Amino acid sequence: MNRRSLVALPGIAAFAASRVFAQTHEMGSSDGTISHISTKSLVKHSGAKAAYKVPKSAAKQTRYLNSLAALLSLSTAQQLQAAAIFTNAAGTRASVRSSLKAARKALKDAVRSNDTGGVAQASNALGVLTGQHIASGAAANAAIFQLLTPDQRTKLSQYQG
Repeated sequence: MNRRSLVALPGIAAFAASRVFAQTHEMGSSDGTISHISTKSLVKHSGAKAAYKVPKSAAKQTRYLNSLAALLSLSTAQQLQAAAIFTNAAGTRASVRSSLKAARKALKDAVRSNDTGGVAQASNALGVLTGQHIASGAAANAAIFQLLTPDQRTKLSQYQG
């Protein structure tokens, strides 16, 4: 194999993978409507971090909820409750994120001033805030999971692996 082939193959594989994950599938429902499932949105919210991931923006939340609705055949009431849960979680996470930013700045300042007590205090604060960040996302996903019927839970669990 020549050098050009070795350089081109990973690029081609990355391009093909991005095309696969960016696809939007159409699903027909029992009432004759066609729903779009964004596999990119669903893939982002599956896997190891699925237990505590929350869509960050309203657009991402809408895309994710639409994909969930199409995949799981969510009722309108379930969609509204899920949207409220994600909106509340995003608000909580935004406040925790600003606290995390302040704690990181405090840690940076403590490191620059060689303040070992300040480093320990800022590190502990970062650990607590990171735990709160993860817990808020996990609580939101637990609430979403409780909204689902047993069949929907099974289908979501199979998808998330």
